[in-house]
Amino acid sequence: MRLPRFLLAGILLAGTVLLLTELFAHEAPGAVTFGVFAPLWLVLSVVNAGIGVFSAGYRPSEEAMALLPVFGVPTAVAGAAWWAWPDGPSLGGIRLFWFLVAGVALWAAIALLAGLLIPHASRETALRTAAAVFVPLWLALQVVNLLVGVLVEHYPVAEELLVLLLNFVLPAAASVAASRAAQRG
Repeated sequence: MRLPRFLLAGILLAGTVLLLTELFAHEAPGAVTFGVFAPLWLVLSVVNAGIGVFSAGYRPSEEAMALLPVFGVPTAVAGAAWWAWPDGPSLGGIRLFWFLVAGVALWAAIALLAGLLIPHASRETALRTAAAVFVPLWLALQVVNLLVGVLVEHYPVAEELLVLLLNFVLPAAASVAASRAAQRG
């Protein structure tokens, strides 16, 4: 039952990378998405295969057969997104909304991957690990967004600090709240 969760995690991660590249890189976000996602997902897929062989006792031939859909399906989805939106999807509306969507999707992908890649992980361990990975990563992405806003788009620092706060706090709080709720039972 791991394969559907891996596929979901991969598709969520591909969608997150697509959203973030559209929000950050206005030139060829489809190509950037594929260029960032495919090698990242290959590494995660190979790590999963290694865990299957060395920790779970599967034969390399069995893991090689599982590696094909685990890597191939999400990568094909990212490739299809590149083909469908070479200039990125048209994100109407407020950028804050799309950052929040990207943040929640990234956290969900990390939470799924933590549950799948940590041997014998409980839900609590997976969510705690996901929060520990997501919060600093999301903060770093929001600092990059602040720098782009100030240095490239010439927004005032005070305005970008408010944007950073809004973009960061809601997804980070959701990840921490989910972790704490899992600890309580």
